[in-house]
Amino acid sequence: MHFIELLSYGFVLRAILAAALLGVACGVLSFFVVQRSLAFMGHGVAHSLVAGVGIAVLFDWPVFWPVLITAILVSTAVGWITERKQVSEDSAIGITLSAALAFGIVLVSLKKGYVADLETYLFGSLLAVLPQDLVMLGVLTLLISVTAIWKWKLLLMFAFDSEGTAISGYPVRVIRYGLLSLLAIMIAVAMKIVGILLVGAFLVIPAAAAGFWSARAGRVVWLSVLFALISAIGGMLLSISLDTPAGAAIVLMLVTFFGLSRIFGRLN
Repeated sequence: MHFIELLSYGFVLRAILAAALLGVACGVLSFFVVQRSLAFMGHGVAHSLVAGVGIAVLFDWPVFWPVLITAILVSTAVGWITERKQVSEDSAIGITLSAALAFGIVLVSLKKGYVADLETYLFGSLLAVLPQDLVMLGVLTLLISVTAIWKWKLLLMFAFDSEGTAISGYPVRVIRYGLLSLLAIMIAVAMKIVGILLVGAFLVIPAAAAGFWSARAGRVVWLSVLFALISAIGGMLLSISLDTPAGAAIVLMLVTFFGLSRIFGRLN
């Protein structure tokens, strides 16, 4: 089938629009993930979603809500553990990730017969994007964008100096858990498009690439959004053309941007 003909199908247009919204939302969040060194957190929460998928598969439930609850619980648990200073953040993430992953694998293995949608959850799929997913992704993208613009100075202060922000009297704990919750929700929503195994890269690479071009936070965010947006749409179109998993194509586009930024970026 010709590529132009494919674009006439509703599910293809939904996938491209979802990729664009995902690019904007992840581009904004990526700056804070990189600045606060939450890259491992993003990957940890993403991989822990196997537990949510396992629950949904075992009981034949819709996947989204178990996955969302799992993401929020894991991110909150890591935040709570590291707050007590008894275990380092990377250790806490490793422990919760391992537990959730093992739990999910056990649950999936208890399901008798072939689990047809398991590959979709791991790698993402064009067919998985439904109209209600677009609405949810649109609302989430709007929420993240408006929050970033509305509270930019406070979020910037927190990103660079959380202790100074706390001394200034701002609710650092609320900001931290709010950021972790947004991160968890974003990962749960993005899972359908990018897949569990690759969604973490979407929250790290855009800002990492943008950082080679500017040292100004505002410009880094805009460039991060631009890189993520182009990679999401370009990767989705590449996925349609070559009939490859959407998540893999998008992440390869992101990695290309990172490589070019490393070579040609002004701050290299």
